Amino acid sequence: MAARAARHRRSVKRRLLAGVSVAAAAGIGVTTTMALNAEAAWTSAWSVSASGWFAADSPQVSVDRQGDALLAWTAGDLSTTYSYQRVQTRVKFANGTTGAIRTLSPDGAAVAWPEIDSDDTGDSAVVWEQDSQVVGRRVAASGGLVGPLQKLSTSAPASTPVVAVTPSGSAMAAWTEIRDGSWYAVARRLNLDGTIGAAITLGSGSAEKPAIGVDRSGRFVVAWARGSDVVAKRITSTSVSATKVLTSSIASYGGFGMVRIGVDRDGDAVISYRSGGGDRPQVWASRWSRTGTLAAPLRISASTDNVGFHHALATDLDGDSMIVWTRYTNGKLELLGRRLSASGARGTVTALGAGDRPDIALDDDGDGMLVHHTVLPKSTPPYSFTRTSARLITTSGAFGTARTITSDGRVPQVGARPSSRFTVVWQQESHPYTIKSVAGP
Repeated sequence: MAARAARHRRSVKRRLLAGVSVAAAAGIGVTTTMALNAEAAWTSAWSVSASGWFAADSPQVSVDRQGDALLAWTAGDLSTTYSYQRVQTRVKFANGTTGAIRTLSPDGAAVAWPEIDSDDTGDSAVVWEQDSQVVGRRVAASGGLVGPLQKLSTSAPASTPVVAVTPSGSAMAAWTEIRDGSWYAVARRLNLDGTIGAAITLGSGSAEKPAIGVDRSGRFVVAWARGSDVVAKRITSTSVSATKVLTSSIASYGGFGMVRIGVDRDGDAVISYRSGGGDRPQVWASRWSRTGTLAAPLRISASTDNVGFHHALATDLDGDSMIVWTRYTNGKLELLGRRLSASGARGTVTALGAGDRPDIALDDDGDGMLVHHTVLPKSTPPYSFTRTSARLITTSGAFGTARTITSDGRVPQVGARPSSRFTVVWQQESHPYTIKSVAGP
């Protein structure tokens, strides 16, 4: 029954997202075009952060299954002497109304890099770096704060937190911290009522940011770089698995980093990462099934690609994934993308033109959106501007034409409803660097 319903939803979406080019259908590796009947359904951009505040980059967005979006960012009040950064959140409800701005961090703290995730009904968890520690707080679906600010890390410095929330609201944060001069990967539960569980030492790690995902049954997968390897563990309510080494067959003289993860409804995980050193950096993906079977790593980028720093991964509930990465060509960054099916088949590589800092969101059935920014030259100071763009993605892995979201925005992020509606958030490039958002199509 579930499979039949999924096929019906996909059929409806294919009728709405008509016009995929013949080249894409034939598997030709060119940028495809797609006519969008719902193109006019984009909302107007609105200012998320407060007037008179300046915001930092890397805002975040998480969308629940009703379409309510929680947005998070760091910002400072320009009217104060020191304008300390605070972590702030705000809800954009599916009916178009907005909640109040909430400040989660104390005045005077050094804060950075918030990460968020939400359960099915909008109860969320927010984690961030604060004064060389990792802290977290729960936010209700209404936007109100739940429980006190909690210190999650056990040693300092601690950094690069990530978080995932189960459908029913239990959150797990993961990060890396230094103990006695060595890096460790650590995880901890942040419960629905704001209380925390015991710290879980996952194993030795590195300064690289870990990745975390969760399936529909509430089983977490955490992956992280450990020197010359990428490793992963599964965490349930009662157990922590043995460490699984994902990269033993890959030589990487420069180590690994930029770990990303996607988990389907049943717990099958796709873990992507960047290898350094050797002739060229590369993007790889490992598939670790819920039964523990580990497939051989798949090279996602071409062996001739001079891969850039950033890439993005998203996985739908059926286990199909989209991966977008950057490469240097003639000294300029361009984007490339391809589909990775649930069976491990790699789709045709599509060239997507100039761009950097990609992010992807997929809905339940695999319809998705890619967002990114592009730095473009201009003839007057400061001699460049940054444009944020979006492309829709079909369930077959075809990319639509690029739509300009703004010509004054950078570091966009995107979140998806269960069915073909997306919320995009970015930082305005010009002062005072306001956080902006739009939804569509």
